[in-house]
Amino acid sequence: SDLDKKTSLETKMADLKKAIETLGEEIKASTEAIAETQESMKTSSEIREGENADFQKTVTDQRFTQMILDKALTRMKEVYALLEQQPGAPHIQTSATHTDPGNGPARFTKYEKNAGGSRIVAMIEKIIAESKKTEDDAIVAEEDAQVAYENVMKQSNAMITATTKKIQDMTGARAQAKEDLLVAKGDFKETMGELLELDRTMGGLVKACKYILDNFDARQ
Repeated sequence: SDLDKKTSLETKMADLKKAIETLGEEIKASTEAIAETQESMKTSSEIREGENADFQKTVTDQRFTQMILDKALTRMKEVYALLEQQPGAPHIQTSATHTDPGNGPARFTKYEKNAGGSRIVAMIEKIIAESKKTEDDAIVAEEDAQVAYENVMKQSNAMITATTKKIQDMTGARAQAKEDLLVAKGDFKETMGELLELDRTMGGLVKACKYILDNFDARQ
């Protein structure tokens, strides 16, 4: 009946309005999520760029340090090797007396110089080793950071692609819901017109029946 159709159309229009509202909210939220992800990607790229710049500087500094120290170490080894090979008269140690201190202290002084040189060489070699370790650690950290960055970018791009498709689907669904709502409103308006016409007809019949009943005795 027209009354059942009216009730059905009212329910349908309410459902369509709710769907349009919900879809609109989801489209807005998804659009904002994409914008936030893009902003996060931009920030991550800026951070990665800064990290890479720091890495490049660290490696450059350490390699320059190693180059300088390698040259210094090589030079020092050459100098000590020349000192060791210098010709001279055979060394004859004399004992100290109350008038002659002997040559023991001279030999002791030479030993101290050689020992000091060895310590300096060892120190430089240690600094070079530490510098190489710093470089190696920086390379490992850079590789790990790059892999992590690429994974974040890959996941973010996948999210944006999926959400963009979702927005397109929801936009299409909302457009269809709006079209269906317009049709439902048209059907509802037509149904209400039919009901109004029926109501008028019913009102006329009621009046006619009342007139007949009121005048039945006289007409009879």
